Amino acid sequence: MVKTVGILIPTAKPRIKGVSANPWFYDLDGKVVGFLWNEKPNGDILLHRIEERLSQKYKLAGTDWGQGGKAYEEASTAPVVNQLAASSDIVVIAIGD
Repeated sequence: MVKTVGILIPTAKPRIKGVSANPWFYDLDGKVVGFLWNEKPNGDILLHRIEERLSQKYKLAGTDWGQGGKAYEEASTAPVVNQLAASSDIVVIAIGD
């Protein structure tokens, strides 16, 4: 008797959205850096350490913080993403565990 095993391949077509990219910065002096944390464990610790290191190396104009586990589900409409985009020159995100 031959047994068969069904294999599911849970893939979907990628959703590609056109976005415009900001110009590259060659240094961060005078820039506002945003930090976005998705509330995963230790992500905030990592982002605070990055903030500390960037502040030691550059004369930042300031920092801004946002957090929310749903910030990435529909990034173009998430209030926290829009707020950081409006207030920051560059944003550093932590999205993993």
